[in-house]
Amino acid sequence: MIRRLVRPFSSMWLVLAMSFRVNRRQAFVAMLETLANVLIVFQPLFLAWFVDGAVHHDERKMIITGVVFAAVMFFGFMLLVVGNTARINQRERVGFAFDVEIARMTAEIPTLDHLESSRYLDELQVLRDQQGALGDALNSVLNAIRWTVQGAGTIALAATADWRLVLVAVAGGTTFVTTAMSVGWQAKAEKESAEPGRLVTHLLEVGTTAKGSAELRVFGLHRPLHERLVGAVGQWRQPYVRLYMKMGLADAGNALLFFAVASGVLAWMLHDLMRGTVQVSAFVLAVLLVSRLQNLSNYVQFSIQNLSRVVRTTNRFRWLRDYHAEVLAAHPGNLLPPGELHSGIRTEKLTYRYPDTHRAALADVDLDLPAGSVIALVGENGAGKSTLVKLLTGMYQPSEGRVLVDGVDLAELDLTAWRARTSGAFQDYARLEFTALESVGVGDLDHHLDEPRVHQAVEDAASTAVLTALPSGLATQLGTTWPEGVELSGGQWQRLAIARGMMRDLPLLLVLDEPTAALDAATEHALFERFTEAARAASRRGAVTLLVTHRFSTVAAADLVVVLDNGRVAEVGTHAELINSGGHYAELYELQARGYR
Repeated sequence: MIRRLVRPFSSMWLVLAMSFRVNRRQAFVAMLETLANVLIVFQPLFLAWFVDGAVHHDERKMIITGVVFAAVMFFGFMLLVVGNTARINQRERVGFAFDVEIARMTAEIPTLDHLESSRYLDELQVLRDQQGALGDALNSVLNAIRWTVQGAGTIALAATADWRLVLVAVAGGTTFVTTAMSVGWQAKAEKESAEPGRLVTHLLEVGTTAKGSAELRVFGLHRPLHERLVGAVGQWRQPYVRLYMKMGLADAGNALLFFAVASGVLAWMLHDLMRGTVQVSAFVLAVLLVSRLQNLSNYVQFSIQNLSRVVRTTNRFRWLRDYHAEVLAAHPGNLLPPGELHSGIRTEKLTYRYPDTHRAALADVDLDLPAGSVIALVGENGAGKSTLVKLLTGMYQPSEGRVLVDGVDLAELDLTAWRARTSGAFQDYARLEFTALESVGVGDLDHHLDEPRVHQAVEDAASTAVLTALPSGLATQLGTTWPEGVELSGGQWQRLAIARGMMRDLPLLLVLDEPTAALDAATEHALFERFTEAARAASRRGAVTLLVTHRFSTVAAADLVVVLDNGRVAEVGTHAELINSGGHYAELYELQARGYR
């Protein structure tokens, strides 16, 4: 309960703190608008005094009141102009600062676990849908301060003018009740729309990009895709339709109640004015304040709704910040990896569960990957091969167990430094639409424009045929969406990704995670032989080379074969040992061999 009461104030403090951090002077000037609102509160009082002076022919009172009123109007207007200008300028800066902070934290998260989490993706979707909330956060906070000041001042004036105006204020106060309810409605709508919103984004990407366009046309999927998109959009926006209907009905009820009470109070006061028991100035002030109370009710409702939106969005910002801190705290290591491996890499009871799931994708894996060895990691699809790779490279944080690098827990190593000593080609490779030189060269940023180095990486990856096919060699722009860009086949893109993985010449861990899925078995076999030769040359540094494949025919030259089955180590040994043992490996090897006979 206390946390709920404190949350709006902590959110306002977060936004104001960001504002002062971005530009202290301009943030202070923006606050002058609040002072202007304090002056505006007293305007009805001055007008009432002026009318009272006119009724009683009190010229002195009229002159003094008129001068004070004019001065208040002038200074209030000047403060509003200066403060509002600063607010507009600061608003953009604060929104940009929050965007930069979100991008920084997201980029600094060293693992990839969150990208597999439906909760994280839902939170991210809502942040995307509500991306204007943080940009408008300063505006909402200043509005909240403004209407709090004006509301308190107006109610205080109403109470001193005539006690019956308190009834009008109470009638307007029902807005607070319905607004509090609408805040819950809004939060529920945001939550319900998150997953359908992600589906809409996915379907739009499928239907409007070239990636899947061939399948859509061949299989005639345009109409089903359109129907599903329409349904997803309906599910995405339907919570907001219900929200706005309920809010509209609540607003109508509040307005009817307010006007009924206000009309009754003003009629009552007019009756007393005719009888001489109420002064003209009090009645004039009452008329002015009723209008002010009506506007105040509407503005407070608008302000609370916006502020609650800011609170929810800043809570998501805090959640991202806490998650960022939690992941960094789980990887506190600052040790540098060794210059070369001596004992190698070992896993102890290594277990991993994907976010939001209970089943282990990898369970109790104990492995020794000796320094200087070439390890073949094999198994059927879904056996856990890629999961193990991501744990070894530090992309995933183990649910249980640990990874040891020369006896040192990977969690104690600086992950950035460790990844700088790893390299590889992955099955989910990126299609970098740069020049061919850059697309390969970024595998080692320090030498990404070094043509001889890039040529050597292409040769090591047996990908020279790809360069030969490019019209301008390494200078060729890749991707037909760019001027003079050239499209590549899936196999060509994959070969460039392999070459990118060969750019670093001193990795302690070289991972080739099914990098040849788009190639035929014979070509894959030839490439693996090339990789094995390169690994032998690197063995003097103790480097571990991990070849991941589901094709058993390509791994005979490996020093050690590790067979994974349903997330567990099924067998370990040389190719010959495993064939002779007649176990799971031998069975799968024979099944695949029949396919090529």
